[in-house]
Amino acid sequence: MGSTTLLSTLANLGVVNGAMANKSFHNAPPDDYKAIVCVLLAGGMDSYNMLIPNGTGSGGDNGFANYQTVRGGLALQDVNALHNLNILEHVGVRGVTNAYDSFAVHTQMPELQQLFDAGNLAFMSNIGTLVEPLANEADYDNDLKKKPLGIYSHSDQIQQWQTSVPQSRDSLGFGGRIADLLHAGNDNVNLSMNISLGGKNIFQRGKEVSEYAIRNNINANNVGFEGLPGGWSNSGYMTQLRNQAVDNLVAETYRNALHTAYGVNTQSSIAAFETFKKALLKVPSFTTSFPQTGLAEDLFAVSRVMSIRNELGVKRQIFFVTYGGWDMHDNLIASLNGRLPVVSQALKAFYDSTVELGIADKVTTITISDFGRTLTSNGTGTQQGSDHAWGGNSIVMGGSVNGRKIYGGYPQMEIETNARNISNRGNFIPAVSTDELYAELALWYGVSPSDLCYALPNIGNFYSYSAGNYPLGLMNMSGGISTVDQPQNCLTY
Repeated sequence: MGSTTLLSTLANLGVVNGAMANKSFHNAPPDDYKAIVCVLLAGGMDSYNMLIPNGTGSGGDNGFANYQTVRGGLALQDVNALHNLNILEHVGVRGVTNAYDSFAVHTQMPELQQLFDAGNLAFMSNIGTLVEPLANEADYDNDLKKKPLGIYSHSDQIQQWQTSVPQSRDSLGFGGRIADLLHAGNDNVNLSMNISLGGKNIFQRGKEVSEYAIRNNINANNVGFEGLPGGWSNSGYMTQLRNQAVDNLVAETYRNALHTAYGVNTQSSIAAFETFKKALLKVPSFTTSFPQTGLAEDLFAVSRVMSIRNELGVKRQIFFVTYGGWDMHDNLIASLNGRLPVVSQALKAFYDSTVELGIADKVTTITISDFGRTLTSNGTGTQQGSDHAWGGNSIVMGGSVNGRKIYGGYPQMEIETNARNISNRGNFIPAVSTDELYAELALWYGVSPSDLCYALPNIGNFYSYSAGNYPLGLMNMSGGISTVDQPQNCLTY
């Protein structure tokens, strides 16, 4: 009974390594450090008040006037208060381009403007979950093409953004799959390369790798290791007894293979905990100032873990952070005024910390959310909100991002004439898929093109690798990639 409790407590630290040695993936061990940070804005962010058209539309119309007309009581009123973006280029996807020539960000997000104009941030416009490309409402209505399950369901869409397998309720996440591929390249394979500030999640769940959940006040005395019985202290005689008991448990010859794996995983988890604890003694002092918000404190914890990457023996890491409260069916204007600056300020501080650590070009941060929201309001008066929709806008940040660009196809702010609109509320079929964003990240991160189909089973519906051809052109691939061979049928995985 005691052993069962112990293993349950240690589960967040565990990495099942047995099958990794037999993998025949094509990735060579990395010789540099790279990290992906996924920030989940849980609840379905109304991102059409984050990225706002303020220029001329493709038909010569005024973008901000279109926005105000269709959004009604949800629209910001003063175009001069917005933070204009100095856009270098609009990058279309599969023939779909942005409907307007210039954009701005919300009045409460000046830090995003600074990052964008410095070339360290880009926006994905009208991105969402797709099984295969859908061009228009006819494609959506005739059922000749596959569509995601539960398009307006929080539980389905928040899962699908993490798995990028929207035709099924898959249990493996994108971050978990690429950790399966690359984890063996870390010097210390006993410590998971997937670190979560958001507890258990699907994004980081792989076949062989699971997340290590920590708290944002992490230090040498608090490494996210929770639930040991109170009598089991981490020092002195009790520590000796604990280690001896665990070692004896592991050393015993079991009659059952399951018991053997159980013991190995328990011992490995204890070792990982001790490694992490010692490494945290080496965390340096930071000059970067982080705001006192939950999101900023989570990202500061990520920075501290990154600062001890050499002590931990890791060359690849994936971090997961959650910031909720975005399901704004009412009081949208005031609620966004409270939450958008938290995101903007936290992202700017985090980027600055990566500059301080000398790894700004080694860290890429993305924001994801359940889905976009309707353009039109669901009511009248001051308490108006928006409802569940599909395509939305997200952020990609980092020193290797080809910034000052808006990728995808920001929709025309029209309901009757927009071919991608599928409701009378302003609900758009995504122009760019999660697969295309994630494939770009995976190639930059070191996943071989030959292994993209394991990481992203649907990628063959959107992209086929060839030398110099990348899904979006979002990332600076100057470091090169492993191989050039690509499986013909991704759906065999």
